[in-house]
Amino acid sequence: MIVGRGLIATAFERCPELAGVIYAAGVSNSVNADPHEFERDWARLSDALSTYPGAPVFVYFSTCSIDDKGTLGSNYVRHKIAMEALVAAHKNYLIIRLPQVAGWSDNPHTLLNYMHGKIVRGEDFIMRAKTTRNIIDVEDVVDIVQQLVAEGTSRLTVNVANPVSHLVSEIVAAMERATGKQAVAQISGAGGNHVIDTTSIKPIIAKLGISFDAGYLDRVICKYYKGKN
Repeated sequence: MIVGRGLIATAFERCPELAGVIYAAGVSNSVNADPHEFERDWARLSDALSTYPGAPVFVYFSTCSIDDKGTLGSNYVRHKIAMEALVAAHKNYLIIRLPQVAGWSDNPHTLLNYMHGKIVRGEDFIMRAKTTRNIIDVEDVVDIVQQLVAEGTSRLTVNVANPVSHLVSEIVAAMERATGKQAVAQISGAGGNHVIDTTSIKPIIAKLGISFDAGYLDRVICKYYKGKN
């Protein structure tokens, strides 16, 4: 059972045999401050949890930003913390914390879609030179989560992310190469480096043969943005 219609939910449609509930719905804009959106999200999740109390596993997608001191006070992160606590009451929960996920999506609020839009339109934006972001292909997310479920992983919170984070300037440069256009960006010295611990999924990454090598960022951005206008 898949709950949701966005990027992650759509990606899991290729896994009809996956036992359990994939809950991939929620507030999609991390800068959203509308309490009504959060209330609706809470009600929808509560309903799903009560509908599937005996699911072999209830997979909920959260955010790695919960461990980022720079975003800890945001409305979105506080909401995600509360939602995780709600999910943890399910006897077979699996909370997956994600970084920036690359994939086929029309959501203008994702980091990569925002960058792409600004660059192809030649619009100015602020680039924080000291900030890092973690990029992972949604297809790799699906493969890793499938393996976690197959291994019977439950009652855990797991970071599913790229072992390597990149400076925003590196991500912008990769987007420039994919689009063939130069970014118009104002450089800011603000920002920080958020380290995501991926130790728990290292054996799965090795087992699946996923290569998070030096070319991973370019491959992923080209995959979804090369030739896209």
